[in-house]
Amino acid sequence: MIRNLFIIGIMTIVSVTFTCGQSKAPNILLITLDDMNWDSPGVNGGIIPDLTPHMDKLATEGVLFQKAYVQAPNCSPSRSVIQTSLYPHQSGMRGFFYVEPVGNTLPEILKENGYITGVINKLADTSLSPDFERYWDASIGINGKKKRSAEAYSKMLNRFLSSVKPSGKPFYCVVNIADPHKPFFNDPGSKKSGFDDFKPSKLYTLKDIETPEFLPSHLKIKQELLNYYNSVRRGDDCVGAVLNTINESRFSENTIVILLSDHGMPFPFAKSSLYQNGIRTPLIFSWPAKISKGLVNTEHLVSTIDIAPTILELTGISVPNTYYGQSFHSLLFGGEMASKAHVYAQFDENAGGIPRPSRTIIGTRYGYIFNPWATGKFPFKSAADYHASYKVMTQLAAQDAMIHKRFDHWVFRATEELYDYDNDPNAMNNLIDDPKYREVLVELREKLMVHLRETNDYVLPAFENRTDDTYLNDWMEKQIREARQRTTTLKWKRFKNSSGSTKNNTVLFKIKDHLYSKH
Repeated sequence: MIRNLFIIGIMTIVSVTFTCGQSKAPNILLITLDDMNWDSPGVNGGIIPDLTPHMDKLATEGVLFQKAYVQAPNCSPSRSVIQTSLYPHQSGMRGFFYVEPVGNTLPEILKENGYITGVINKLADTSLSPDFERYWDASIGINGKKKRSAEAYSKMLNRFLSSVKPSGKPFYCVVNIADPHKPFFNDPGSKKSGFDDFKPSKLYTLKDIETPEFLPSHLKIKQELLNYYNSVRRGDDCVGAVLNTINESRFSENTIVILLSDHGMPFPFAKSSLYQNGIRTPLIFSWPAKISKGLVNTEHLVSTIDIAPTILELTGISVPNTYYGQSFHSLLFGGEMASKAHVYAQFDENAGGIPRPSRTIIGTRYGYIFNPWATGKFPFKSAADYHASYKVMTQLAAQDAMIHKRFDHWVFRATEELYDYDNDPNAMNNLIDDPKYREVLVELREKLMVHLRETNDYVLPAFENRTDDTYLNDWMEKQIREARQRTTTLKWKRFKNSSGSTKNNTVLFKIKDHLYSKH
């Protein structure tokens, strides 16, 4: 069943002008893929031939950022950053429950300035609170197996565009493609759900697949990777359908297309982690009328907290001083800007509401991670626990000392981690105790401390007491108690959490009405 909420009314136009029934202001089409690793697209280093032809072509028509990051390696917190330009602990979107926005979100600002806004698929995860009409003039859900159908995305986008045409107004539309999220094509759960009715336009075989360094080499793991890559291909088919729809419309020349993944692929050491395979994302901006074509930016660190300010600058709308991101507008036109020295990311809790907060700071080469929960008392819990690769790793760890050590690190981690991502992109060698990297460690610790203070991060006390396991254990027990209370009292974005069914959780979470200024 497809749920449509078209609430398109007369809006006050603040800074957007219209002539001849057609807006001068650019349209914005933001496309996300769900759980796609940063290096899966061919244009971003993918090794499987012809896996993502539509994404690759889009990159040649615009600007590809190769050092792009999301602020969170799980769905709802990551997507909230795009719409708020706030870190998850600032907006309150630590997990998968609803929050009351602390300021004007991107769609609200665009609506106030004459835009028609829409979201297709993943309505809850793209919105902070459940009153979707606050953000979206059109909310279009795709339920059941059709969310894996390229044709369904094309039809829904066409429906949205048809509603926009009579107004002559610009639009902001978010299209959230379900692939390659679990279950993958050919997974047992995919067949049962009917997702396999929609086959990728090209199928790959085990001969095409290489197991990445951060996972053990095993046939069952390789098979799950194959299913993942076939789902990436189907996701690219959906991207192609969306791009064809916009390109065949009257809006094609004046539409800015933005494409990214919400975080890494759902395997251990990727999704839900703060390693490169958890938080790097392929980020593409295209605007046929104006943006430079075929640029590959390999220098600048950018992240999803920067997307809303960039969009607002592109549309000529003032950026609120409460937004924490920095517009990289000039880079889209081949210009220059001061490069960020570092980006920051975080993990707070999983979809079930089990907290395992972590923080990271990443520079052009090194990355530092702080895990206040990693005292040996609190095993890590994520959706990967239920997937084939995790189960295989559990079995292999009982037989192989090296795999046991690696698996043990995934489950229990270390309080502090330091990696040289230039030489160790898959975070295989923790340098935290290596004296040669002492200066790097001190610098990154100091900068993370400043960030935690400036953003009023609740993790700050734990970081200040990072060498005291007793303190960290007590602090974590407090986080667990508070998280458990949220699972039983707040309105949830999923049908269940660690406390059971969420159907009776109807209280809307409210957070302090305070805003953060830029520093």
